Amino acid sequence: MGSVKGIIGFPLHLPQRTGSDRFMRKRENYAMLQDITSGWCSLSFWCPGDCGLPPKLQFASPLNQLYESNFKAGTVLKNACHSGYRRVNSSRVTCGAYGAWIYSIFCIKKQCRNPGELTNGKVDIMTDFLFGSTIQFSCSKGYVLIGSTNSQCEVQGSEVEWSDPLPECVIVKCESPPEISNGRHSGGDEDLYTFGSSVTYSCDPNFSLIGNATIYCMVENKTLGVWRPNPPVYIFFYTPVEIFCHQPQIPKGIFISGFKPFYTHRDSIVISCKKGYVLRGSNLIHCEAHNEWYPSVPTCELTTYECIEGYILVGFAIYNYDQSLSYAVLMPFSEKTQESKYVSLLVLCPKPTIENGRLAREKDHYVAMENITIQCDFGYNMVGSQSITCSVNKTWYPEVPKCKKEVPEGCEQVIIGRKLMQCLPNSEEVKMALQIYKLSLQIERLEQEKDKCIKLRENIFEKEKSEELDMHW
Repeated sequence: MGSVKGIIGFPLHLPQRTGSDRFMRKRENYAMLQDITSGWCSLSFWCPGDCGLPPKLQFASPLNQLYESNFKAGTVLKNACHSGYRRVNSSRVTCGAYGAWIYSIFCIKKQCRNPGELTNGKVDIMTDFLFGSTIQFSCSKGYVLIGSTNSQCEVQGSEVEWSDPLPECVIVKCESPPEISNGRHSGGDEDLYTFGSSVTYSCDPNFSLIGNATIYCMVENKTLGVWRPNPPVYIFFYTPVEIFCHQPQIPKGIFISGFKPFYTHRDSIVISCKKGYVLRGSNLIHCEAHNEWYPSVPTCELTTYECIEGYILVGFAIYNYDQSLSYAVLMPFSEKTQESKYVSLLVLCPKPTIENGRLAREKDHYVAMENITIQCDFGYNMVGSQSITCSVNKTWYPEVPKCKKEVPEGCEQVIIGRKLMQCLPNSEEVKMALQIYKLSLQIERLEQEKDKCIKLRENIFEKEKSEELDMHW
């Protein structure tokens, strides 16, 4: 590259390109210019040069093997799309006049066909059906997946296909129900039963059933068919089998019916809880085999309530006599009076103070989660958020903004100078400050000129790119 003459103007910064067009610029072409002019360039010249190696594209490669590392301006390289991609534009990549490879996206991913619906299951589409994407399969409850749990859109020959076909969702099956002594089930002679099937056991004469008469074909671990609950057992009427259960101890519980010191087989109790407590479990239990209560003995737990948004809890909310008063809060329950007192406590935020501003809605107090909008008076600018919310801790979020006096356009430097004069004690320091201020204005003017120059260069690049693309198309 020969000697280049130019006018010193601004540092050379090549504009960054974005969008569908891609550029690779060989910056070495500008090294001589920067050395001669101490890193400064002007609009009165350009620095043309060859292109380096073309960009490595994710979706395509040159048709021919490249034996050179430098290419003259105007060189055109043709490309072929990679497997899994298809061409949608011209595949040419051109070396521009200023050392830039110019091209548009010309290959896009191919798309696999829609896999269809999975009977008794579902297909989860993770992203899309394009090359490289993955889909997953799962079966409905009571069905087992036979096949692959996922499939990927991959290259097969010259096209793209799913790596694995749709699996099959097969209904879970249970073996024949267990046989029991002194009884039989209603299932007949079938060898297999499908998910959800049921059979009922009945007793031989003079025998009594202990347990659940009906069992169901269920699924465990998403693959195994099992009968649940366990089959019942039978006892002979005339065999002296003693079954009795002790009276259950339920703190804060009340026996509605069936109260007695001990219970024999099949005796039952109906249970409730005292005020202020809630029953956890079944309210009806039976004395069954092994001297145990079925279902398990329930418990009475202290009732607690949470306040809805905008209210706070005072004391311990243990019982709500009126469910329609869900907004109310209960003071501690009194064992002596057996009463609780409602206290409705609304969270309130104080009216925010705005100097040189006003509220869109003026009120003395605002409830939790209420929003208000703030406006500044004419001639003042807002510093902070214009909209604030009353939080549950009685504070405003975000912080209340401030309204600061607006500085008219062109007066910024005057304000800065006024503040500066207040800080300087003598005339010499004032003189020095003015010189510094003058220098800052000159630097600012140079920055503005640089911005104008860069914008002009961008326009020239756009025009050049458009002309070269029109030529190749």
